[in-house]
Amino acid sequence: MTAVRWRVGTVPYLVAKPLTAGLADDPRMELLAAPPATLAKGLYDGSLDIALASSVLALASPPLELWADGPVIAGDGAIRSVLLFLAPGVEGPEQIRSWYADPHSRTGRRLTQWLLRHAWQNPAAKCQEVAPNQCAFATAQAAGIDAVQLIGDPALEACREHPEWTVLDLGLAWRDATALPFVYAGWMHRPELELEELGPILHEAARRGLGLRDQYVADASQGDALRQAELHRYLFEDLRYQLAPGQAQAILGRLAQD
Repeated sequence: MTAVRWRVGTVPYLVAKPLTAGLADDPRMELLAAPPATLAKGLYDGSLDIALASSVLALASPPLELWADGPVIAGDGAIRSVLLFLAPGVEGPEQIRSWYADPHSRTGRRLTQWLLRHAWQNPAAKCQEVAPNQCAFATAQAAGIDAVQLIGDPALEACREHPEWTVLDLGLAWRDATALPFVYAGWMHRPELELEELGPILHEAARRGLGLRDQYVADASQGDALRQAELHRYLFEDLRYQLAPGQAQAILGRLAQD
């Protein structure tokens, strides 16, 4: 019996499937699917060796390392799954007095804070916490919160479930403000992890998974033609799974300019 050599984390969202194909079946891997905040905790407490986790962990204290040569979850414009929803009656981000941050996302929170300060000239907007098991939209309306930030599949679903809320795509807002793509997540790890053996395995998982995107779209859309078209655009056009050498570091450097 092959012993587990690497404890690997990934997010439970459609966006990650093209980078993790086959890892769950590899006896050398112990694969955990969990929200980004849980993955970050696992990386810091040593229960995970590497995880497809929030890129801003490279800016944390202490910082984790982003595998610069590896696949990433990035976008160059609208991403459609990292969103800020403005409550009915709020006409623009400059009117936000307080907002709920997705409790699972460090990158989404950091990106929203950067945009409020540098792009929307609203640094006074206060970030509030909402419990993971609560409906952020209902809670926000009851509490007079002006905006809700979400990532991943919940953000995609919220566009359909809450059409009365105005949607701001944070990837598009970043692109408009900086003329740069944005890196949302990548293979994050502690500095001492060696990738000589693991790296090729992760590259092969991405090669395999990117070839399976049509199947992932078909499975997720469940026969809904409109949904299928949206998800096809999402996986094939909105997302970028590779950046040019050094580009991720340049993006994170810009994000660090608070």
